[in-house]
Amino acid sequence: MLALGLGGSNHDFSACLVENGEIAVGIEEERLTRRKYAVNVNSLANQCWRYCLTARGVRLGQVEAIVADDTLLPSCYFPFRSRTTLIRHHLAHAASAFHPSPFPEAAILVVDGAGSLFDGQGVETLTMSVGSGTEITEISKVFGTNWSTDGLRDTRVYQAGDSDHSLGFLYKAVSRAIGFTLYEEGRWYLTEDGKTMGLAPYGTDRWRGEFHRHLDLLPEGRYHLHLKDGGLLDFVEHALDGFEGDERFARGADLAWAAQDLLETAVLHAARWLHRETGLTRLCLAGGVALNSVANGKILRDTPFTEIYAQPAAGDNGCAVGCAYYGHHVLGGHPRPRAPQARGARGPAAAHAGGAAPRPQTHTYLGRSYGTEEIRAALEASGLPHRRVARPARVAAGLLPRGALIGWFTGGSEFGPRALGHRSILADPRRAEMKDILNSKVKHREAFRPFAPAVLAERAADYFDLDIESPYMLIVAPVREDRRREIPAVTHVDGTARVQTVTPEANGAFHELVARFGEITSVPVVLNTSFNDRGEPIVETPGQALAFFGPSQLDYLFLEDFLVAHSVTDLDAVTEEAG
Repeated sequence: MLALGLGGSNHDFSACLVENGEIAVGIEEERLTRRKYAVNVNSLANQCWRYCLTARGVRLGQVEAIVADDTLLPSCYFPFRSRTTLIRHHLAHAASAFHPSPFPEAAILVVDGAGSLFDGQGVETLTMSVGSGTEITEISKVFGTNWSTDGLRDTRVYQAGDSDHSLGFLYKAVSRAIGFTLYEEGRWYLTEDGKTMGLAPYGTDRWRGEFHRHLDLLPEGRYHLHLKDGGLLDFVEHALDGFEGDERFARGADLAWAAQDLLETAVLHAARWLHRETGLTRLCLAGGVALNSVANGKILRDTPFTEIYAQPAAGDNGCAVGCAYYGHHVLGGHPRPRAPQARGARGPAAAHAGGAAPRPQTHTYLGRSYGTEEIRAALEASGLPHRRVARPARVAAGLLPRGALIGWFTGGSEFGPRALGHRSILADPRRAEMKDILNSKVKHREAFRPFAPAVLAERAADYFDLDIESPYMLIVAPVREDRRREIPAVTHVDGTARVQTVTPEANGAFHELVARFGEITSVPVVLNTSFNDRGEPIVETPGQALAFFGPSQLDYLFLEDFLVAHSVTDLDAVTEEAG
Protein backbone atom coordinates (compact mmCIF):
# COMPACT_ATOMS: atom_id res chain seq x y z
CA MET A 1 0.00 0.00 0.00
CA LEU A 2 1.14 3.54 -0.80
CA ALA A 3 0.09 6.34 1.57
CA LEU A 4 0.97 9.98 0.99
CA GLY A 5 1.16 12.33 3.95
CA LEU A 6 1.24 16.13 3.74
CA GLY A 7 2.49 18.25 6.61
CA GLY A 8 2.88 21.87 7.58
CA SER A 9 0.54 24.73 8.37
CA ASN A 10 1.10 28.10 6.71
CA HIS A 11 4.80 27.19 6.64
CA ASP A 12 6.98 24.06 6.80
CA PHE A 13 5.16 22.33 3.93
CA SER A 14 6.36 18.75 3.48
CA ALA A 15 5.45 15.38 2.03
CA CYS A 16 6.15 11.77 2.92
CA LEU A 17 5.37 8.53 1.14
CA VAL A 18 4.90 5.37 3.23
CA GLU A 19 5.04 2.11 1.31
CA ASN A 20 4.00 -1.14 2.99
CA GLY A 21 4.42 0.36 6.43
CA GLU A 22 7.82 1.99 6.01
CA ILE A 23 8.91 5.43 4.87
CA ALA A 24 9.96 5.30 1.23
CA VAL A 25 10.78 8.99 0.68
CA GLY A 26 10.20 12.35 2.32
CA ILE A 27 11.15 15.95 1.62
CA GLU A 28 10.51 19.44 2.92
CA GLU A 29 9.36 22.14 0.55
CA GLU A 30 12.10 24.49 1.74
CA ARG A 31 14.78 22.21 0.26
CA LEU A 32 13.20 22.55 -3.17
CA THR A 33 12.16 26.21 -3.15
CA ARG A 34 15.26 27.36 -1.21
CA ARG A 35 13.04 29.45 1.06
CA LYS A 36 13.59 28.73 4.77
CA TYR A 37 10.51 27.06 6.30
CA ALA A 38 8.82 27.50 2.89
CA VAL A 39 7.44 30.85 4.00
CA ASN A 40 5.61 32.80 1.26
CA VAL A 41 6.11 30.14 -1.39
CA ASN A 42 3.36 29.24 -3.86
CA SER A 43 1.57 26.52 -1.90
CA LEU A 44 -0.65 25.66 -4.85
CA ALA A 45 2.46 24.70 -6.79
CA ASN A 46 3.57 22.47 -3.91
CA GLN A 47 6.65 20.61 -5.15
CA CYS A 48 7.29 18.22 -2.27
CA TRP A 49 4.57 15.66 -3.01
CA ARG A 50 5.60 15.63 -6.67
CA TYR A 51 9.21 15.03 -5.60
CA CYS A 52 8.12 12.02 -3.52
CA LEU A 53 6.16 10.42 -6.35
CA THR A 54 8.92 11.02 -8.89
CA ALA A 55 11.63 9.69 -6.58
CA ARG A 56 9.64 6.51 -6.03
CA GLY A 57 8.63 6.22 -9.68
CA VAL A 58 4.88 6.10 -9.02
CA ARG A 59 1.86 8.09 -10.18
CA LEU A 60 -0.67 9.86 -8.02
CA GLY A 61 -3.31 7.38 -9.14
CA GLN A 62 -1.33 4.56 -7.52
CA VAL A 63 -1.50 6.20 -4.09
CA GLU A 64 -4.24 4.55 -2.06
CA ALA A 65 -4.50 7.05 0.81
CA ILE A 66 -3.77 10.77 1.02
CA VAL A 67 -3.80 12.38 4.46
CA ALA A 68 -3.08 15.93 5.63
CA ASP A 69 -3.34 17.65 8.99
CA ASP A 70 -6.18 20.13 9.26
CA THR A 71 -4.00 23.19 9.88
CA LEU A 72 -2.34 22.84 6.47
CA LEU A 73 -3.23 25.46 3.88
CA PRO A 74 -5.90 23.85 1.66
CA SER A 75 -4.06 25.03 -1.45
CA CYS A 76 -1.35 22.45 -0.68
CA TYR A 77 -3.72 19.58 -1.44
CA PHE A 78 -6.09 21.37 -3.82
CA PRO A 79 -5.29 19.15 -6.85
CA PHE A 80 -6.59 16.07 -4.99
CA ARG A 81 -8.79 17.68 -2.34
CA SER A 82 -11.64 15.22 -2.90
CA ARG A 83 -9.34 12.31 -2.02
CA THR A 84 -7.67 13.90 1.01
CA THR A 85 -8.50 12.87 4.57
CA LEU A 86 -7.84 15.57 7.19
CA ILE A 87 -6.79 14.70 10.75
CA ARG A 88 -6.10 16.79 13.86
CA HIS A 89 -2.71 18.46 14.05
CA HIS A 90 -1.63 16.86 17.33
CA LEU A 91 -2.77 13.44 16.14
CA ALA A 92 -0.50 13.87 13.12
CA HIS A 93 2.37 14.80 15.46
CA ALA A 94 1.64 11.85 17.77
CA ALA A 95 1.52 9.41 14.85
CA SER A 96 4.81 10.80 13.52
CA ALA A 97 6.53 9.88 16.78
CA PHE A 98 4.83 6.63 17.78
CA HIS A 99 4.42 4.71 14.52
CA PRO A 100 8.11 4.88 13.45
CA SER A 101 9.30 4.24 17.02
CA PRO A 102 10.69 0.88 18.22
CA PHE A 103 8.02 0.68 20.93
CA PRO A 104 4.94 -1.59 20.73
CA GLU A 105 3.40 0.57 23.46
CA ALA A 106 4.45 3.99 24.70
CA ALA A 107 3.34 7.25 26.25
CA ILE A 108 3.24 10.14 23.77
CA LEU A 109 3.79 13.81 24.54
CA VAL A 110 3.08 16.47 21.90
CA VAL A 111 3.94 20.10 22.67
CA ASP A 112 3.95 23.00 20.22
CA GLY A 113 2.76 26.55 19.64
CA ALA A 114 -0.73 25.82 18.33
CA GLY A 115 -2.50 22.93 16.71
CA SER A 116 -6.09 22.29 15.68
CA LEU A 117 -8.99 24.44 16.88
CA PHE A 118 -11.60 22.64 19.01
CA ASP A 119 -14.99 24.30 19.12
CA GLY A 120 -15.75 25.74 22.53
CA GLN A 121 -12.37 24.75 23.99
CA GLY A 122 -9.57 26.48 22.10
CA VAL A 123 -6.41 25.58 20.27
CA GLU A 124 -4.54 22.44 21.30
CA THR A 125 -1.08 23.31 22.68
CA LEU A 126 -0.11 20.15 24.59
CA THR A 127 -1.49 16.63 24.24
CA MET A 128 -0.72 13.48 26.22
CA SER A 129 -1.61 10.14 24.71
CA VAL A 130 -0.91 6.41 24.81
CA GLY A 131 0.08 4.48 21.71
CA SER A 132 -0.50 0.74 21.49
CA GLY A 133 -0.28 -1.27 18.30
CA THR A 134 -1.72 1.09 15.70
CA GLU A 135 -4.03 2.96 18.09
CA ILE A 136 -3.35 6.35 19.69
CA THR A 137 -5.61 7.38 22.58
CA GLU A 138 -5.53 10.90 24.04
CA ILE A 139 -5.76 11.09 27.83
CA SER A 140 -5.12 14.75 28.70
CA LYS A 141 -4.85 18.04 26.85
CA VAL A 142 -4.03 21.72 27.28
CA PHE A 143 -6.02 24.19 25.20
CA GLY A 144 -4.84 27.66 24.30
CA THR A 145 -7.39 30.42 24.71
CA ASN A 146 -7.45 34.04 23.60
CA TRP A 147 -5.94 32.98 20.32
CA SER A 148 -5.39 35.07 17.22
CA THR A 149 -5.51 34.25 13.52
CA ASP A 150 -3.40 35.30 10.59
CA GLY A 151 -6.40 37.14 9.20
CA LEU A 152 -7.31 34.62 6.54
CA ARG A 153 -10.27 33.02 8.28
CA ASP A 154 -11.43 33.71 11.81
CA THR A 155 -12.55 30.12 12.27
CA ARG A 156 -9.28 28.52 11.18
CA VAL A 157 -5.88 28.60 12.90
CA TYR A 158 -2.80 28.23 10.72
CA GLN A 159 -0.18 27.98 13.46
CA ALA A 160 -0.57 31.73 13.83
CA GLY A 161 -2.88 31.00 16.76
CA ASP A 162 -0.61 32.61 19.33
CA SER A 163 -2.55 32.02 22.54
CA ASP A 164 -2.45 31.85 26.30
CA HIS A 165 -1.33 28.48 27.72
CA SER A 166 1.10 27.86 24.87
CA LEU A 167 4.72 26.99 25.64
CA GLY A 168 5.60 27.28 21.97
CA PHE A 169 4.16 30.79 21.80
CA LEU A 170 6.03 31.83 24.95
CA TYR A 171 9.32 30.68 23.48
CA LYS A 172 8.53 32.34 20.18
CA ALA A 173 7.71 35.66 21.88
CA VAL A 174 10.95 35.55 23.89
CA SER A 175 12.94 34.78 20.74
CA ARG A 176 11.38 37.79 19.06
CA ALA A 177 12.12 40.07 22.01
CA ILE A 178 15.78 39.02 21.93
CA GLY A 179 15.97 39.68 18.19
CA PHE A 180 15.79 36.18 16.69
CA THR A 181 12.99 36.88 14.20
CA LEU A 182 13.45 35.28 10.79
CA TYR A 183 10.25 36.48 9.08
CA GLU A 184 7.70 39.11 10.03
CA GLU A 185 4.62 40.21 8.14
CA GLY A 186 1.99 42.25 9.94
CA ARG A 187 1.18 40.54 13.22
CA TRP A 188 2.51 37.19 11.98
CA TYR A 189 6.13 36.32 12.61
CA LEU A 190 8.40 33.28 12.69
CA THR A 191 11.41 32.98 14.97
CA GLU A 192 14.58 30.92 15.29
CA ASP A 193 13.99 29.35 18.68
CA GLY A 194 17.08 27.14 18.53
CA LYS A 195 19.12 30.28 19.05
CA THR A 196 17.21 31.04 22.25
CA MET A 197 17.91 27.52 23.54
CA GLY A 198 21.61 27.98 22.77
CA LEU A 199 21.70 31.40 24.45
CA ALA A 200 19.98 30.29 27.66
CA PRO A 201 23.08 28.83 29.38
CA TYR A 202 24.71 32.28 29.22
CA GLY A 203 21.89 33.71 31.36
CA THR A 204 21.02 33.88 35.04
CA ASP A 205 17.86 33.30 37.06
CA ARG A 206 17.24 37.05 37.36
CA TRP A 207 13.70 36.80 35.96
CA ARG A 208 12.69 33.33 37.11
CA GLY A 209 10.18 34.72 39.63
CA GLU A 210 8.62 37.08 37.08
CA PHE A 211 8.08 34.23 34.64
CA HIS A 212 6.81 31.68 37.12
CA ARG A 213 4.19 33.92 38.65
CA HIS A 214 2.28 33.56 35.38
CA LEU A 215 2.44 29.74 35.42
CA ASP A 216 0.02 27.52 37.35
CA LEU A 217 0.57 23.76 37.35
CA LEU A 218 -2.72 21.86 37.29
CA PRO A 219 -3.87 18.24 37.72
CA GLU A 220 -3.52 15.72 34.88
CA GLY A 221 -0.25 17.22 33.68
CA ARG A 222 -1.93 20.41 32.55
CA TYR A 223 -1.03 24.03 33.25
CA HIS A 224 -2.22 27.59 32.79
CA LEU A 225 0.20 30.13 31.35
CA HIS A 226 -1.09 33.70 31.24
CA LEU A 227 0.68 35.43 28.37
CA LYS A 228 -1.62 37.98 26.74
CA ASP A 229 -3.74 40.94 27.94
CA GLY A 230 -1.77 41.83 31.04
CA GLY A 231 0.17 38.58 31.19
CA LEU A 232 3.84 37.70 30.87
CA LEU A 233 4.23 39.17 27.38
CA ASP A 234 3.81 42.69 28.77
CA PHE A 235 7.11 42.13 30.57
CA VAL A 236 8.87 40.13 27.85
CA GLU A 237 8.19 42.57 25.03
CA HIS A 238 9.84 45.48 26.86
CA ALA A 239 12.52 43.76 28.97
CA LEU A 240 15.33 44.84 26.63
CA ASP A 241 14.08 48.33 25.79
CA GLY A 242 16.85 50.91 25.92
CA PHE A 243 19.74 48.48 26.33
CA GLU A 244 22.56 47.94 23.86
CA GLY A 245 25.81 45.99 23.57
CA ASP A 246 26.96 43.71 26.37
CA GLU A 247 24.13 44.68 28.70
CA ARG A 248 21.52 43.85 26.09
CA PHE A 249 23.21 40.51 25.41
CA ALA A 250 23.25 39.71 29.14
CA ARG A 251 19.60 40.63 29.60
CA GLY A 252 18.65 38.72 26.46
CA ALA A 253 20.43 35.67 27.88
CA ASP A 254 18.49 36.10 31.12
CA LEU A 255 15.24 36.15 29.15
CA ALA A 256 16.29 33.00 27.33
CA TRP A 257 17.23 31.31 30.63
CA ALA A 258 13.86 32.16 32.17
CA ALA A 259 11.94 30.92 29.11
CA GLN A 260 13.91 27.67 29.07
CA ASP A 261 13.39 27.18 32.80
CA LEU A 262 9.63 27.75 32.59
CA LEU A 263 9.30 25.48 29.55
CA GLU A 264 11.19 22.69 31.35
CA THR A 265 9.05 23.11 34.47
CA ALA A 266 5.81 22.69 32.51
CA VAL A 267 7.09 19.87 30.29
CA LEU A 268 8.50 17.90 33.23
CA HIS A 269 5.22 18.37 35.09
CA ALA A 270 3.35 16.88 32.12
CA ALA A 271 5.85 14.04 31.62
CA ARG A 272 5.79 12.99 35.28
CA TRP A 273 2.00 12.87 35.34
CA LEU A 274 1.98 10.94 32.07
CA HIS A 275 4.26 8.32 33.60
CA ARG A 276 2.22 8.08 36.80
CA GLU A 277 -1.01 7.74 34.87
CA THR A 278 0.20 5.13 32.40
CA GLY A 279 2.97 3.31 34.23
CA LEU A 280 4.93 3.31 30.98
CA THR A 281 8.67 3.97 30.82
CA ARG A 282 8.91 4.56 27.06
CA LEU A 283 8.06 7.99 25.73
CA CYS A 284 7.56 9.36 22.22
CA LEU A 285 7.96 13.11 21.62
CA ALA A 286 6.78 15.40 18.82
CA GLY A 287 5.67 18.97 18.19
CA GLY A 288 7.95 21.96 17.73
CA VAL A 289 8.84 22.05 21.43
CA ALA A 290 10.28 18.53 21.07
CA LEU A 291 13.11 20.14 19.10
CA ASN A 292 14.18 21.59 22.45
CA SER A 293 16.85 18.97 23.00
CA VAL A 294 17.78 20.46 26.38
CA ALA A 295 14.28 19.76 27.70
CA ASN A 296 14.37 16.29 26.15
CA GLY A 297 17.56 15.55 28.04
CA LYS A 298 15.95 16.72 31.28
CA ILE A 299 13.01 14.36 30.68
CA LEU A 300 15.44 11.47 30.30
CA ARG A 301 17.43 12.37 33.44
CA ASP A 302 14.72 13.78 35.73
CA THR A 303 11.64 11.60 35.11
CA PRO A 304 11.03 7.83 35.33
CA PHE A 305 11.03 7.52 31.54
CA THR A 306 14.04 5.42 30.57
CA GLU A 307 13.67 5.35 26.78
CA ILE A 308 12.77 8.23 24.49
CA TYR A 309 12.01 8.35 20.79
CA ALA A 310 11.69 11.88 19.41
CA GLN A 311 10.51 12.35 15.84
CA PRO A 312 13.57 13.83 14.08
CA ALA A 313 11.32 16.26 12.18
CA ALA A 314 9.42 17.18 15.33
CA GLY A 315 8.02 20.45 13.93
CA ASP A 316 5.12 20.89 11.54
CA ASN A 317 7.13 19.32 8.72
CA GLY A 318 7.04 16.02 10.59
CA CYS A 319 3.24 15.94 10.40
CA ALA A 320 3.69 14.57 6.88
CA VAL A 321 5.26 11.47 8.40
CA GLY A 322 2.41 11.05 10.88
CA CYS A 323 -0.22 11.59 8.19
CA ALA A 324 1.35 8.99 5.91
CA TYR A 325 1.49 6.43 8.72
CA TYR A 326 -2.12 7.23 9.62
CA GLY A 327 -3.10 6.52 6.04
CA HIS A 328 -1.36 3.15 6.13
CA HIS A 329 -2.33 1.94 9.59
CA VAL A 330 -5.72 3.54 10.23
CA LEU A 331 -7.26 4.09 6.82
CA GLY A 332 -5.56 1.04 5.33
CA GLY A 333 -6.03 -1.14 8.40
CA HIS A 334 -2.49 -2.53 8.28
CA PRO A 335 -0.52 -3.48 11.42
CA ARG A 336 2.88 -2.03 12.13
CA PRO A 337 5.65 -4.03 10.43
CA ARG A 338 7.65 -6.17 12.82
CA ALA A 339 11.14 -7.57 12.77
CA PRO A 340 13.08 -9.98 15.02
CA GLN A 341 15.35 -8.35 17.57
CA ALA A 342 18.88 -8.25 16.24
CA ARG A 343 21.43 -10.16 18.26
CA GLY A 344 23.46 -7.76 20.38
CA ALA A 345 21.01 -4.90 19.80
CA ARG A 346 21.55 -1.76 21.84
CA GLY A 347 19.18 0.98 22.87
CA PRO A 348 15.36 0.80 22.67
CA ALA A 349 15.21 -2.30 20.49
CA ALA A 350 17.12 -4.29 23.08
CA ALA A 351 14.36 -3.75 25.61
CA HIS A 352 11.80 -5.88 23.83
CA ALA A 353 13.05 -9.33 24.74
CA GLY A 354 10.65 -12.20 24.32
CA GLY A 355 9.05 -11.10 21.05
CA ALA A 356 9.40 -9.13 17.88
CA ALA A 357 9.43 -5.37 18.28
CA PRO A 358 8.01 -2.99 15.69
CA ARG A 359 10.42 -2.37 12.84
CA PRO A 360 11.43 1.23 13.56
CA GLN A 361 12.66 4.11 11.48
CA THR A 362 16.43 3.81 11.79
CA HIS A 363 17.55 6.92 9.95
CA THR A 364 16.20 10.16 8.55
CA TYR A 365 17.87 10.09 5.12
CA LEU A 366 14.56 10.24 3.27
CA GLY A 367 15.53 12.29 0.22
CA ARG A 368 16.56 10.78 -3.09
CA SER A 369 20.16 9.98 -3.94
CA TYR A 370 22.00 11.66 -6.82
CA GLY A 371 23.77 9.47 -9.37
CA THR A 372 27.27 9.75 -10.75
CA GLU A 373 26.19 11.41 -13.99
CA GLU A 374 24.17 14.06 -12.14
CA ILE A 375 27.18 14.79 -9.94
CA ARG A 376 29.52 14.91 -12.93
CA ALA A 377 27.27 17.38 -14.70
CA ALA A 378 27.16 19.64 -11.64
CA LEU A 379 30.94 19.44 -11.27
CA GLU A 380 31.56 20.35 -14.89
CA ALA A 381 29.17 23.29 -14.63
CA SER A 382 30.95 24.55 -11.50
CA GLY A 383 34.42 24.62 -13.04
CA LEU A 384 35.95 23.56 -9.72
CA PRO A 385 38.89 21.13 -9.62
CA HIS A 386 37.71 17.63 -8.75
CA ARG A 387 38.79 14.02 -8.81
CA ARG A 388 37.37 10.65 -7.81
CA VAL A 389 38.95 9.02 -4.78
CA ALA A 390 38.78 5.56 -3.31
CA ARG A 391 37.29 5.29 0.19
CA PRO A 392 36.31 8.96 0.57
CA ALA A 393 35.37 8.52 4.24
CA ARG A 394 38.93 7.56 5.10
CA VAL A 395 40.35 10.42 3.04
CA ALA A 396 38.08 12.94 4.74
CA ALA A 397 38.90 11.55 8.19
CA GLY A 398 42.58 12.04 7.44
CA LEU A 399 42.08 15.70 6.53
CA LEU A 400 40.17 16.71 9.65
CA PRO A 401 43.08 16.43 12.13
CA ARG A 402 45.02 18.91 9.97
CA GLY A 403 42.39 21.55 10.61
CA ALA A 404 40.51 21.13 7.34
CA LEU A 405 36.85 22.21 7.13
CA ILE A 406 34.96 19.71 5.02
CA GLY A 407 31.64 19.65 3.22
CA TRP A 408 30.22 16.13 3.21
CA PHE A 409 27.47 15.15 0.75
CA THR A 410 26.27 11.58 0.33
CA GLY A 411 23.06 9.63 -0.24
CA GLY A 412 19.61 11.10 0.34
CA SER A 413 19.11 14.29 2.33
CA GLU A 414 17.93 14.34 5.92
CA PHE A 415 14.25 15.01 6.65
CA GLY A 416 14.14 17.54 9.48
CA PRO A 417 16.28 20.40 10.72
CA ARG A 418 19.41 18.44 11.66
CA ALA A 419 22.20 17.43 9.29
CA LEU A 420 23.13 13.92 10.39
CA GLY A 421 25.98 13.00 8.09
CA HIS A 422 24.53 13.23 4.58
CA ARG A 423 24.48 17.04 4.17
CA SER A 424 27.06 18.08 6.76
CA ILE A 425 29.97 20.38 7.43
CA LEU A 426 32.63 18.59 9.48
CA ALA A 427 35.56 19.69 11.62
CA ASP A 428 37.94 18.48 14.32
CA PRO A 429 36.22 18.85 17.75
CA ARG A 430 39.59 18.88 19.56
CA ARG A 431 40.40 22.32 18.18
CA ALA A 432 38.69 24.95 20.33
CA GLU A 433 39.07 27.57 17.60
CA MET A 434 36.79 25.62 15.27
CA LYS A 435 33.69 27.00 16.97
CA ASP A 436 34.62 30.61 16.24
CA ILE A 437 35.92 29.86 12.75
CA LEU A 438 32.74 28.06 11.72
CA ASN A 439 30.40 30.59 13.30
CA SER A 440 32.11 33.66 11.88
CA LYS A 441 33.61 32.56 8.56
CA VAL A 442 31.47 29.70 7.31
CA LYS A 443 28.00 29.85 8.90
CA HIS A 444 28.02 33.64 9.45
CA ARG A 445 26.02 33.40 12.65
CA GLU A 446 26.13 34.44 16.30
CA ALA A 447 29.33 33.63 18.18
CA PHE A 448 27.56 32.01 21.15
CA ARG A 449 25.94 29.23 19.13
CA PRO A 450 27.25 25.72 19.83
CA PHE A 451 28.09 22.85 17.51
CA ALA A 452 27.14 19.21 17.90
CA PRO A 453 29.30 16.10 18.25
CA ALA A 454 28.78 12.93 16.21
CA VAL A 455 30.14 10.02 18.25
CA LEU A 456 30.36 6.29 17.73
CA ALA A 457 27.35 4.84 19.55
CA GLU A 458 29.45 2.30 21.43
CA ARG A 459 31.73 5.06 22.77
CA ALA A 460 29.09 7.69 23.58
CA ALA A 461 28.98 6.86 27.30
CA ASP A 462 32.74 7.41 27.51
CA TYR A 463 32.26 11.07 26.55
CA PHE A 464 28.72 11.96 27.59
CA ASP A 465 26.34 11.28 30.46
CA LEU A 466 24.05 9.36 28.14
CA ASP A 467 23.03 5.71 28.33
CA ILE A 468 20.70 5.49 25.32
CA GLU A 469 21.34 6.16 21.67
CA SER A 470 20.62 9.63 20.32
CA PRO A 471 20.69 9.21 16.53
CA TYR A 472 18.90 12.47 15.66
CA MET A 473 20.66 15.11 17.82
CA LEU A 474 17.53 15.55 19.92
CA ILE A 475 19.02 14.97 23.37
CA VAL A 476 21.40 17.35 25.11
CA ALA A 477 23.61 15.56 27.63
CA PRO A 478 26.44 16.65 29.93
CA VAL A 479 29.92 16.14 28.55
CA ARG A 480 31.89 14.14 31.10
CA GLU A 481 34.17 16.49 33.01
CA ASP A 482 37.33 14.57 32.15
CA ARG A 483 36.49 14.83 28.43
CA ARG A 484 35.55 18.50 28.11
CA ARG A 485 39.08 19.69 27.41
CA GLU A 486 39.43 16.90 24.87
CA ILE A 487 36.51 18.07 22.68
CA PRO A 488 36.17 21.82 23.41
CA ALA A 489 34.67 22.76 20.02
CA VAL A 490 31.50 20.75 20.77
CA THR A 491 31.24 21.47 24.50
CA HIS A 492 28.79 24.28 25.22
CA VAL A 493 29.39 26.95 27.85
CA ASP A 494 27.42 24.93 30.42
CA GLY A 495 29.39 21.74 29.78
CA THR A 496 26.74 20.03 27.63
CA ALA A 497 26.43 18.88 24.02
CA ARG A 498 23.62 18.00 21.61
CA VAL A 499 24.72 14.46 20.83
CA GLN A 500 24.39 12.39 17.67
CA THR A 501 25.26 8.71 18.06
CA VAL A 502 26.25 6.89 14.87
CA THR A 503 26.18 3.22 13.89
CA PRO A 504 27.31 1.40 10.75
CA GLU A 505 23.78 0.17 10.05
CA ALA A 506 22.14 3.61 10.17
CA ASN A 507 24.94 5.91 9.06
CA GLY A 508 27.07 3.95 6.59
CA ALA A 509 29.94 6.00 5.19
CA PHE A 510 29.54 8.69 7.85
CA HIS A 511 30.09 6.08 10.56
CA GLU A 512 33.19 4.92 8.67
CA LEU A 513 34.47 8.51 8.68
CA VAL A 514 33.93 8.98 12.44
CA ALA A 515 35.45 5.59 13.18
CA ARG A 516 38.53 6.32 11.07
CA PHE A 517 38.93 9.72 12.73
CA GLY A 518 38.85 7.88 16.05
CA GLU A 519 41.55 5.48 14.88
CA ILE A 520 43.79 8.39 13.85
CA THR A 521 43.24 10.62 16.89
CA SER A 522 41.95 8.25 19.61
CA VAL A 523 38.87 10.54 19.80
CA PRO A 524 35.81 8.89 18.16
CA VAL A 525 33.97 12.23 17.89
CA VAL A 526 33.57 14.61 14.93
CA LEU A 527 32.07 18.10 14.91
CA ASN A 528 28.97 17.95 12.69
CA THR A 529 26.89 20.94 11.59
CA SER A 530 24.38 21.48 8.82
CA PHE A 531 25.51 22.20 5.26
CA ASN A 532 23.95 25.64 4.88
CA ASP A 533 24.60 29.31 5.51
CA ARG A 534 22.73 31.49 7.96
CA GLY A 535 19.03 31.75 7.14
CA GLU A 536 19.18 29.22 4.31
CA PRO A 537 17.82 25.67 4.03
CA ILE A 538 20.25 22.76 4.08
CA VAL A 539 21.55 21.95 0.60
CA GLU A 540 19.63 19.30 -1.32
CA THR A 541 21.43 18.86 -4.68
CA PRO A 542 25.05 18.54 -5.81
CA GLY A 543 24.71 21.90 -7.58
CA GLN A 544 23.63 23.62 -4.37
CA ALA A 545 26.52 22.06 -2.47
CA LEU A 546 28.97 23.30 -5.09
CA ALA A 547 27.43 26.79 -5.13
CA PHE A 548 27.95 26.97 -1.37
CA PHE A 549 31.49 25.58 -1.52
CA GLY A 550 32.83 27.80 -4.30
CA PRO A 551 32.99 31.14 -2.43
CA SER A 552 33.15 29.59 1.04
CA GLN A 553 36.04 29.01 3.41
CA LEU A 554 35.50 25.28 3.45
CA ASP A 555 38.72 23.57 2.41
CA TYR A 556 37.31 20.52 0.66
CA LEU A 557 33.99 19.10 -0.50
CA PHE A 558 33.16 15.43 -0.89
CA LEU A 559 30.31 14.64 -3.28
CA GLU A 560 29.96 10.89 -2.86
CA ASP A 561 33.38 9.68 -4.08
CA PHE A 562 34.33 12.94 -5.82
CA LEU A 563 36.75 15.20 -3.98
CA VAL A 564 36.46 18.91 -4.79
CA ALA A 565 39.04 21.56 -3.93
CA HIS A 566 39.55 25.25 -4.61
CA SER A 567 42.77 24.69 -6.56
CA VAL A 568 44.46 21.94 -8.51
CA THR A 569 47.43 22.22 -6.14
CA ASP A 570 45.25 21.46 -3.12
CA LEU A 571 43.58 18.62 -4.98
CA ASP A 572 46.91 17.09 -6.05
CA ALA A 573 48.28 17.22 -2.51
CA VAL A 574 45.38 15.20 -1.14
CA THR A 575 44.99 12.69 -3.96
CA GLU A 576 48.72 11.94 -4.18
CA GLU A 577 48.84 11.21 -0.48
CA ALA A 578 45.70 9.10 -0.67
CA GLY A 579 47.34 7.00 -3.35
